[in-house]
Amino acid sequence: MRRLFLHINVSVDGYIADPAGDIDWRFADQEFQDHIDAMLESIDGMVFGRTAYEQLAAYWPTAGDEVSPTQRRRMHELPKYVMSRTLHSTEWHNSHLLGSDPAAALNDLKRQDGRDLALFAGGQAATAALRLGVLDQLRLVVNPVLLGGGTPLFDGKYPQKDLRLTDTQKFTSGAQLNTYDLTPDTPPHS
Repeated sequence: MRRLFLHINVSVDGYIADPAGDIDWRFADQEFQDHIDAMLESIDGMVFGRTAYEQLAAYWPTAGDEVSPTQRRRMHELPKYVMSRTLHSTEWHNSHLLGSDPAAALNDLKRQDGRDLALFAGGQAATAALRLGVLDQLRLVVNPVLLGGGTPLFDGKYPQKDLRLTDTQKFTSGAQLNTYDLTPDTPPHS
């Protein structure tokens, strides 16, 4: 069974976008770009929330030399699955709506043969995936910056989950990738 992991940039104080909604504060260097290339080569599909899907669908089809050839190719060819209650169609190449029961659709995808699936989402979609119980792993790229406000990583209510740190990778830029496996349901701590 393949896994669904969340891969997302976050500030030290827990934000994925600054108060203006910008993500230009993310630390990126060639080492990080190489990591993104390798991660995209290692997956068989991407999952988005509506907002992330719309933003990425507006950018990637016309992306140029500012991105690597690997990123341009994989963002085009990989299947893209969208969690949305409001979208009725998708136009980006190889995009599919997950429908009215995204948990069932994602669990069906996870049962298929193949490599892992990556969730690239905003706070609401990440929280929804956590609440639906479909996330298996968190890959948080912690950037050495305090934003002081903005869009929180998780936006809304979700069940308490114990995490197990399984890997860390430090980048020259100062960013650090922390990989956490979500443990099976555990009772709340007293």
